[in-house]
Amino acid sequence: MGDIRVLFIEHQDDCPPGYVGERAAELGFGVEVVRARDGRLPDPREFSLVVPLGSADAAYDDTLSYLEAEHALLATAVEAGVPVLGICFGAQLLARVLGGTVAPLPSGPEIGWLRIDTTEPELVAPGPWLVWHLDGMTCPPGATAIAHTAAGLQAFRHGPHLGVQFHPEALPASADSWARSYAATLVALGIDAAELAARTRALQGDARVRAHELFDRFCARSFGYAPVEASSWPTTTIATPPARTR
Repeated sequence: MGDIRVLFIEHQDDCPPGYVGERAAELGFGVEVVRARDGRLPDPREFSLVVPLGSADAAYDDTLSYLEAEHALLATAVEAGVPVLGICFGAQLLARVLGGTVAPLPSGPEIGWLRIDTTEPELVAPGPWLVWHLDGMTCPPGATAIAHTAAGLQAFRHGPHLGVQFHPEALPASADSWARSYAATLVALGIDAAELAARTRALQGDARVRAHELFDRFCARSFGYAPVEASSWPTTTIATPPARTR
């Protein structure tokens, strides 16, 4: 399947394609990873799908040097019908391109492994998923909100595009790095960093499976590529306590 090409847009070292990139490679897709900050973004029309990844930056901060170019890339992809799978910050950028808004969460940062309320488990399973964000997004005009937590929107779909606020791609090493960067935030939320790291490692195998399934479902829905039968995709979940919010 080398004729299917995936463009991953990275924003920082600890937000790599992770499990999602792993699955794309397993399927034999051509994978290209670019750094948004480098200022040399390719034409999205040369790819089968685009995956903008996470960032500690704010998607509403228009002073960011790279944001205008990435916004233009995603707008071109949307206009050309190239499917976009936005993850966390990437989902927020996609929401903005489609007319939605992004702002700090009124309830404060939402961090932890939690289940989401999903109206379309055949596309986005209930989890548990690793959620780690300080900002939230609104559902863009014409889009369908398909998943929420108590803090707000967790997923929306719009045509062939999907935005997920949670982190299906996150590797344990990424979560460890985020915990170091947000040590004070975790303390303020009453979250034990060691317990969170232990839970991330305990769920690693299941998290990989769920990430692969989500990517498969997105590909099947967005451009008709289904590596496995949809009936074989489980939607059961592992019990987990809710994430704590400030």
